Amino acid sequence: MSESDFHVGDWVRHPEFGDGLILEARGAGESASVLVSFPDNSRRRLMLKFARLSRLESPKEQSSRGGHKEGAGTKRAKPGRKRTGGS
Repeated sequence: MSESDFHVGDWVRHPEFGDGLILEARGAGESASVLVSFPDNSRRRLMLKFARLSRLESPKEQSSRGGHKEGAGTKRAKPGRKRTGGS
């Protein structure tokens, strides 16, 4: 992916740091970088030419395509609780 594929608000995946949200994008070409917020509350400035980022679909894009997890809307027992037959 080229640096033009990444914009503020995009969700990305880094092979070491995991999924994160782009907070800021700077520069162009060889000096292009992004500031990404990761789940461990860290913020990292990453040079795009080295970062190996992949863009993820945002929840908004998934819902606009009608995408949902299989089995969505079905009730499941909570972990640690047994269902009883009602008798």
